Amino acid sequence: MKMLYEAIIFDLDNTLLNFELCERQAILGALEDCAVSLDLNGLSETIFLQVFETYNSQYWRQPETFSPGELIEMSYRSTLAQLDIQTDQISNLSQSFWHIFNHFAVMEPDVNEVLTVLARNYRLAVITNGFVSAQLPRMQAAGIEHFFEAVVVSEAIGFAKPSPEIFHHALSRLNLIPEQVIYVGDSLKHDYAGATQVKMDFCYYNRKNQVLPQESQPKFMINELLKLLELFN
Repeated sequence: MKMLYEAIIFDLDNTLLNFELCERQAILGALEDCAVSLDLNGLSETIFLQVFETYNSQYWRQPETFSPGELIEMSYRSTLAQLDIQTDQISNLSQSFWHIFNHFAVMEPDVNEVLTVLARNYRLAVITNGFVSAQLPRMQAAGIEHFFEAVVVSEAIGFAKPSPEIFHHALSRLNLIPEQVIYVGDSLKHDYAGATQVKMDFCYYNRKNQVLPQESQPKFMINELLKLLELFN
């Protein structure tokens, strides 16, 4: 069978790694490491995570102003203040968060099997928005970094998805043209929009079975990664 593509490029967060679970594990793990007890303060994990997420998403809209460590520290500081939890461990919480986040990865289902099979016939790469100091160690923690010929991180090149520059950069690293590549990702806003701009075919990993807006027409749509083996193997 003739292969449709030379290479498959993947998004990282919520495509290969489960970002929500990685983040949850780090947020709560840091509290445990720093002996900040939610039980003693009469709070559930759910409430703490909701408040933390509210601040965190707000602060991460200005990543160029602060370092990753400062952004997480600000999120803990605001969350603890709102929930009236006293601690002198705020800078330690941030350090612990990043240690856990970078060294303990939670993968999406079947990632290893899918990459193992696809790597036999395709060149594989990753395009991810984020910090080099987080994304590369997380791939190593998951044990998947060896599958990829190129890993393009937005921080390293100064452009983030959906900017076409980051896709062109990945193509030049692979020495391929858009028609030779398919991009797999979970975000219509970042992945589909970016791939479409450079005329690269897109496979939408619709992990939450969301209804597609009418204007979105990815070439392929899957709700589990194993389906990639039916499409491309």
